[in-house]
Amino acid sequence: MMSAAWLIIDFVLVFVAIALLIVRLKLNPALALLLGTIVLGLTTGVPAADVVAGINEGFGSLMAEVGLLISLGVIMGLLMSSYGAVQRIVRGILKIFGTRGSPYAFGLTLSTLTPAIYFDVLLVLVAPIARRVARITGRPVASLAGPVAMGLAAGNALVIPGAAMLAYLGTLSLSPSDVLVPGFLVAVPAVAVSIFLYVGAMERLGWWDAARDEEVVDEQIEVEAEDTRLPSMAVALAPVLVVLVLIIAAIVAPLAGVDNAVVEFVGSPVIALFAGALTALVITTRRSGLAGQADVVNKALETVGTILVVTAVSGSLGQIIAGTGMQDVLANLFEANSALPLLAVWFVAAVMRMAIGGQTVAGITAISIIAPLVDGLGLSPVLVVLAAGAGGIFGGQFSDNAFWMLRSLFGLSTRGTLKTYTLGQSTLSVVALLLVLAADIFV
Repeated sequence: MMSAAWLIIDFVLVFVAIALLIVRLKLNPALALLLGTIVLGLTTGVPAADVVAGINEGFGSLMAEVGLLISLGVIMGLLMSSYGAVQRIVRGILKIFGTRGSPYAFGLTLSTLTPAIYFDVLLVLVAPIARRVARITGRPVASLAGPVAMGLAAGNALVIPGAAMLAYLGTLSLSPSDVLVPGFLVAVPAVAVSIFLYVGAMERLGWWDAARDEEVVDEQIEVEAEDTRLPSMAVALAPVLVVLVLIIAAIVAPLAGVDNAVVEFVGSPVIALFAGALTALVITTRRSGLAGQADVVNKALETVGTILVVTAVSGSLGQIIAGTGMQDVLANLFEANSALPLLAVWFVAAVMRMAIGGQTVAGITAISIIAPLVDGLGLSPVLVVLAAGAGGIFGGQFSDNAFWMLRSLFGLSTRGTLKTYTLGQSTLSVVALLLVLAADIFV
C-alpha cells in the first residue's frame, strides 16, 4: 500500500511535469495530459490493465457527458457569429455597461441570473461574445475571460440552483430556501471585488502578455457576418433564449407540481442546445442560403475536434485520479480543526479541487468530513456549505475539463489559461472565504 506522503509527492511531480511539457516544451496538451495520466497511474500502483481501462473509460464517459454539448455549442456560436448576432449582442452589452463595466456585466450575470444552466453550455454560449467584447473595447482578453470563469464558478458553487450547490445541500439535508439569500449575499460582493482585483492586476500591473498568453485563433473559429446589416436584438438573442427558456422550464415545472415528460425532454441540456442550434441554423439559412449555412456548419465541425480531444483526455486523467485513492488520502489527512472549522472546510475543498478538478466532489468531501461535528461545534450549516463552495472554486487546472474548454474557446495558451481560469477562480475563492469568515464573526 503506497504511503499518503508519496502519493501526494507523486501527484505534485506529475502535475508540474504536465505543465512544463505544455508550457516549456510546447507539447500538444492532449499528448501531455495522456502521458501524465499514464505515468500517474503506473507510479501510484494502479495495475497496468486498470490504467488502460481507466483511460478509455474516462475518455468515453466525459465525451458522453459533454461531447454533444460542446459540439452543438460551437455550431450554434459560429452560426450566430455568421449572421451578426454576436456583434449585435456585444453592442448591446457595451451600450448598457460601457467599456469599463463589461467585465462586471459578464461576471455578475453568470453568477446570479444563469446558475440553473449547465456550466459547459454557458461557457460555449458566452465565450464568443466575451471574446468579441474584448476585441472591440481593446482590452486584454483576460479582462473578460477571467470574469467569465469567476461568474461560472460562483453560479455553480455558491448560489441556488447551481448544480454543485444543490449537491452540497443534500449532504447536510438543508433546504434550498436556507441558502438562497446567504448564497447571493456572498456571491455578488465576492464576484465584484474579485473582478476589481483581477482586472487591476491584468491591466494596471501588466500581468497579461498577449504574445505569450494568447494563441492565434484559427480563422475557422470566428465567422464574421458578411452582411453589414446586423439583425435585431431579438433575432440575435433568439438561439440563446430558446436554450434558456427550455432548460429553465424543465427546472421550474417540478417545483410548480407539474410532471410533464415532454417538458423534461426538451429541457434536457442536449435537446435544449440542439433546439438553439436549429434556431440559429434557420436564421442563417434565411440570410445566407443553404450553401452558406452548410459552409458554417462544416467549419464548426472542423474546429470542434481539437476541443473535444483535449477535453476528453482530461476525463481520462480524472478517472485515473479516482483509481489512485487520492480522495480518501486527503479526507484522512485533513480532519476538521475544532479551532478553525470553516477554514478547515475551505482548505479541504480547495486541496480536493486542485487534485481532482471537480467543484462538486471537492465541496462534498469537505462537508462530509465536518458534518459529524457541525452540531457539537455550534457551526452554522449554511456557512459550512458556503465555505465548502468557496473552497471548491479554488485552483481549477489541468484535471478540470472546463480549463481546456476555456483555453480553446478564448484562444489562449496554457499559460494564459492558468492566468484566467485558475487565477481568476482562485481569487474569487479567497475573497468568498473572507466573506464567510466575516459572516461567522459578525452575524
